Amino acid sequence: MTDFFYLKKYLQEHKYYEFEEKILFELESHPDYPSLVAIVDVFNYYDIENIAARVDQSELINLPETFLSVFCTHTGNEIVYTKKRGQNFEIQFANGFIQKLSRTEYLEGWNGMIVAIEENENNEIESNVFSQNIRLFLFGISIIALLQIYSINLSNPVLSISYGLTSFAGLFISFFLVREDLGFNDVSVSRICQASKKTSCKEVLSSKGAKIFGNLKLSDVSLIYFSVLTVFSVFTVFTDSFVIYGWLAFFSIPVLFYSVFAQYFIVKKWCVLCLGIAIVLILQILLISIYGFNTAILSLTVLKKVVSFLFVFTLASFTFLEIKRLVKQGLINKSIEVKYNQIKRKYPVFRALADNDESINQYTLEEMEAIVIGQDNAPIELNAVLSASCIHCHKVYQNLIKLWNKNPEQLKIKLVFNINAENVNNPYNIIYKQAVSYYLSGDYDKMMALLHDWHIERIDFEMWKSRWINDQSEIGIEIIQHQYHWCLENKVFHTPAIILNGQLLPNEYEVHELNFFIDNLIKEKTPVL
Repeated sequence: MTDFFYLKKYLQEHKYYEFEEKILFELESHPDYPSLVAIVDVFNYYDIENIAARVDQSELINLPETFLSVFCTHTGNEIVYTKKRGQNFEIQFANGFIQKLSRTEYLEGWNGMIVAIEENENNEIESNVFSQNIRLFLFGISIIALLQIYSINLSNPVLSISYGLTSFAGLFISFFLVREDLGFNDVSVSRICQASKKTSCKEVLSSKGAKIFGNLKLSDVSLIYFSVLTVFSVFTVFTDSFVIYGWLAFFSIPVLFYSVFAQYFIVKKWCVLCLGIAIVLILQILLISIYGFNTAILSLTVLKKVVSFLFVFTLASFTFLEIKRLVKQGLINKSIEVKYNQIKRKYPVFRALADNDESINQYTLEEMEAIVIGQDNAPIELNAVLSASCIHCHKVYQNLIKLWNKNPEQLKIKLVFNINAENVNNPYNIIYKQAVSYYLSGDYDKMMALLHDWHIERIDFEMWKSRWINDQSEIGIEIIQHQYHWCLENKVFHTPAIILNGQLLPNEYEVHELNFFIDNLIKEKTPVL
């Protein structure tokens, strides 16, 4: 999984929380990934205002405080997050590594290319409220858990709460350890993991020494272990389970030595999160030592506790391993989807699939009268076959309008209505009849507003009628009926259907993906002088 730390930081800084994962996925799926072209295309795809330009060094002072730029390293050109700090600069690479440079050092590596985006003002309040609610929820759960520990351990609250806190800490660190191992990289955690040249959580977690039984890793065992300890700390009396904690402390000692030995002598890199787990284990050993290091099983009651612990541990293990299997399968499926999108979004592949698809009688389509959105002399014409009662047509129409708004001079959209205007039993026919009526009368604004209300705003049908209904043009009804018979003759039975250059859009593609090919289509239609 690609880290994209520089882009994650830039998006979060500009409050694009909602789109972050979508943007990263689309970027990986782009045929030109990794490149500034891919980033700009994805920004445009999600309507993020941006500027991409080559800037002279003298204009550097006029650039925003943060932006993306291309920086040359010993491995080649890399896209980096760039932050101006007075006369100095701070850059962050895709792997999270941060480097501080003087102005002279930055200018030596910078090739002049930058990408900057506008701040997203729509998601700031919602995202902050969501993040605060999550933090408050976790904080509340922690307080309740600590109160529960205190209430059942009144005889020795300090030791029991201290042990519970170490279990919480171990669970917290283990959670991020497993996330890091799976590839869900967090900016702050990865910065800690790569604090120096001698630290790398990724290298330690991917080493052979990190595995103990087949694909079972120490990070997995750590999460299961501290999950069970947390449950026992909250729901059992500390003294009743003390023998269990004693045995666990005893067996954790060789694990500690093995972890340190593997990092220092085998991998020769330190995993900061692993060291955090080691510190937690040492603290628990010290706490058990304070109470009295007793590992003897003395009674039937204690034996029952041991059986309960083993049962919970086994249940937690199976549950965790199944969840991890599903998560890994989801990551594999996502990787396959990314590779699939990278291939199908290459223009030669798109063109080959389009050329092999079913052809439409282009001449009769061009001669047929219909609503046209855009300039008549636009080089690219998209024909959209729609039906007012078709739910999927709403999204297609919305994407077509977005595509046209981005390319108003190069693109025009022709709307073909696959409805039987003579069918009096279909109340939704009135929508397109009214649209054609406005179009023929030259009232384009009303026509666009009418379709916007229905397909994009998706207002209630009765509300729509109260706002737009009036006498329909008989000429308009004839036009719609002619379009309906054209669809029957050309075997276009489904809606929505997109016709591009006389051929149906291949089933492998959706309308929004035309964003990736519009430049190529325009080049094909633009004459070379």
